[in-house]
Amino acid sequence: MQNRISVFGSINMDLVIYSDSSPSEGETIFGNNFETFLGGKGANQAVAAARMGSEVSFVGKVGSDLFGKILKEKLELEDIETELLQAHTGESGVAFINVIESTAQNQITVISGANSHAQSDQLSDEALSSSEIILSQLEVPLQEIEKLFSRASNKGCLRILNVAPALQLSETLFNETDIFLVNELELSALSNKPLNLDDISSIKECIDSLQLNDDQSIVVTLGSKGVYVHQHNKNEFFSGHKVNAVDTTGSGDCFIGVMASNMLLSKNLFEAADFANKAASLSVTKKGASVSMPSRQEVLDFWS
Repeated sequence: MQNRISVFGSINMDLVIYSDSSPSEGETIFGNNFETFLGGKGANQAVAAARMGSEVSFVGKVGSDLFGKILKEKLELEDIETELLQAHTGESGVAFINVIESTAQNQITVISGANSHAQSDQLSDEALSSSEIILSQLEVPLQEIEKLFSRASNKGCLRILNVAPALQLSETLFNETDIFLVNELELSALSNKPLNLDDISSIKECIDSLQLNDDQSIVVTLGSKGVYVHQHNKNEFFSGHKVNAVDTTGSGDCFIGVMASNMLLSKNLFEAADFANKAASLSVTKKGASVSMPSRQEVLDFWS
């Protein structure tokens, strides 16, 4: 029975500095504190889905270094299957993150490390057959995502692609994707059109220019402003929720993982996006990426 989310993606050790401001070029400043977290878009999204109660399998590569061992253990603590997580001789992926505490915004530099060696055939046909949703991002090789999505189409899997970072997609990968997930910058890059966040119609214009197939959908996350969903010529905007933001790192990943989990339950993209919008708002009230992902009950309790 297909009831599992398989995440093919990146896993990093996040090295996070919290400071009052961002240093100017050539400037040295003092930070307030330093922490390490499980990170990487793939791992963050896997944790978000797992905390919703979904059965999640993670497919990717960690390094043969100490970080690799720690990262695998952190996934297992979240009850995420790691049988398809392999070790690559070399360094694990890392992300250097500066969180500006006055605004809760962040600056991120990623070193791919082992992530650049992830392979689609790590997910066997048998494992693919037991997956209802395949979720990926662009922090692993695009040609491997393309191969996996092409195979998944023959297994009846729902293929969700987080187009992040903003890279150009091949025609094949574009056509093999069922649901695209982008933020405002990624939508503008994907459509090659400017986007005005103060004008919702400009979002629709960007989406229309993509010329999606009838069976393709797109979800646009707009930070604190909310989320815009397009499916089957229907468009709906869900406003953001006001919270006391502490750290926005991983909020987009929270949205995606929670949305995927809810797609298993309701099969309704609009309902799934609405619930994920609430979960993502709650995630920014805590420090860190994967550690800030809420449980389903926390979301229900907070927004009841």
